[in-house]
Amino acid sequence: MENRVLIVGGGMSGLTTAIEAAEAGLEATIIERNTYLGGRVAQLHKYFPKLCPPYCGLEINFRRIKQNPKVNFFTQTEIQSVSGSEGNFKVTVQVSPRYVNEKCTGCNDCVEACPGERPNDFNYGMDSTKAIYLPHEMAFPMRYVLDKSACQSGCKACVEACKYGAIDLDMQPRTVEMNVGSIVFATGWNPYDATRIDNLNFESIPNVVTNVMFERLAAPNGPTAGRIIRPSDGKEVKSIAFAQCAGSRDGNHLEYCSAISCMASPNPAPYQR
Repeated sequence: MENRVLIVGGGMSGLTTAIEAAEAGLEATIIERNTYLGGRVAQLHKYFPKLCPPYCGLEINFRRIKQNPKVNFFTQTEIQSVSGSEGNFKVTVQVSPRYVNEKCTGCNDCVEACPGERPNDFNYGMDSTKAIYLPHEMAFPMRYVLDKSACQSGCKACVEACKYGAIDLDMQPRTVEMNVGSIVFATGWNPYDATRIDNLNFESIPNVVTNVMFERLAAPNGPTAGRIIRPSDGKEVKSIAFAQCAGSRDGNHLEYCSAISCMASPNPAPYQR
């Protein structure tokens, strides 16, 4: 058991931990609740201060995972229970069904046939995808996923469109038990609920967006293909005001400071056009 490590979270920190552990000779398993690995980093436009696109670093890590048999991963997976102690933990996880198996080639025929739609959580709901979708263009694993809650009753259009037999509507949740010697929690962060900061009028005043939403607007693979436009009317933006540290170091909201907002806000790349 001492040679096995479980990493909870498949973002940049979790990926790095798993790869480094595996290259040191350990058996590393990543569990990630999202449908893809990469975490919040995959949703950013560019890194500060080098202004590198996130796919550069992620692609390198994905390649290292593919080449290392000591790294395993589960997406759409969450911990159910942990027992034991250091050196001998028993962990039970639940893997939610993807409804798309390993036969998927990414041909996109299922998307073209699908009549259902859902909010695109990768773009923070600023656009939509079909009920069956690829999480994003560089998703790892590069496999589609079906959101059954967005399906029309009795619809099997995606099944009929898939000539590879990759869609299995009968997939069920499954439980996996594993024994590991150590557990690393690299669960990342979530954007703060901006509706709670009432003086900034997020959602009640048009064209007020959060920092992470602005990242997606600036990204070439975002909802506007990298065009900085006003969500209310689609017109080009002439000026922008940033409300820095909103809710940070505030007893009514967050008592600590964000580690990313100030680094992301000064990014000049969207205006170098």
